Amino acid sequence: MKKSNLQNLKKIALILLLTISISCSTNDVIDSSIDESTLQESPDSTELHAKASCDTSFPNLGPGSPQSCSDVSNPNNKGTLDCRTSETYGGYDNISGGWGRYKIIGGTIRYNNTKTRVERFFNTLSRSPNKETVLTGRFRIYDLSDGNTCIIQSHAGGLIKKGVEAGKKNSSAQFLLYARKVTVNGVNKIRLETHVTTNPYTPSGGGRTVTNFKTINYGQEYTFRYETGYNSSNTAFSKIKVGGTEKNIIHNHTTERVYTRYGAYGTSDTGDKTAHIQFKDINHCRD
Repeated sequence: MKKSNLQNLKKIALILLLTISISCSTNDVIDSSIDESTLQESPDSTELHAKASCDTSFPNLGPGSPQSCSDVSNPNNKGTLDCRTSETYGGYDNISGGWGRYKIIGGTIRYNNTKTRVERFFNTLSRSPNKETVLTGRFRIYDLSDGNTCIIQSHAGGLIKKGVEAGKKNSSAQFLLYARKVTVNGVNKIRLETHVTTNPYTPSGGGRTVTNFKTINYGQEYTFRYETGYNSSNTAFSKIKVGGTEKNIIHNHTTERVYTRYGAYGTSDTGDKTAHIQFKDINHCRD
């Protein structure tokens, strides 16, 4: 091959290399003006299903949980239905596209002294190092009342074995993801909040810390992943991820067991009293 031809080939190769490099660099630029809450993402569940056992059987409804409405025969969503609301508006239904619909309405009626709810729940996880449950799926919110509505929570049970109030009986959830109405620049939006128990609820009371988590749109589909259980130090933890927003929590108290619920819990009892949440592609797995 002539020397001039070889030099020409080298020049062409260099130009192609520079073109590819510029193209890749352009695709890697992050547009900081993009509103993350408008993006849809794929569930991060491949690794989970490869290493964990996913639930195929579910608990019976516990005593003292009056049912005001019934489940459907083959629900699109997994878990045991706890239904405490007026059927004039609320309850659970299968709808098209594999979605499950949860509707609740507030009012003066209390179901075993609790607010209205339509939720699903799973078997408990007993405390042990490096044990966790993971709830994954998709949700979208169409209606919220004038009050907050919880869409995902974990309830810690038994005695508090470690941390604040050790030795006392735990009486409440340790983590809740709440949704509430907000207005951003004149547009109706939804603000997700994390409610984390920092003063454990025992027979003598308790309290939680509320933190803004993510602002989302009505009617838009979001992936989620909620992990809870016990880390290598046998300390209780939670991790919540919605779309690309994630939060890790090490709880300041650790109980004997924990279980997860999702759906719709709590509305305003006056004014706008209704809430409507939908879920699909639900999996609850444990490791």
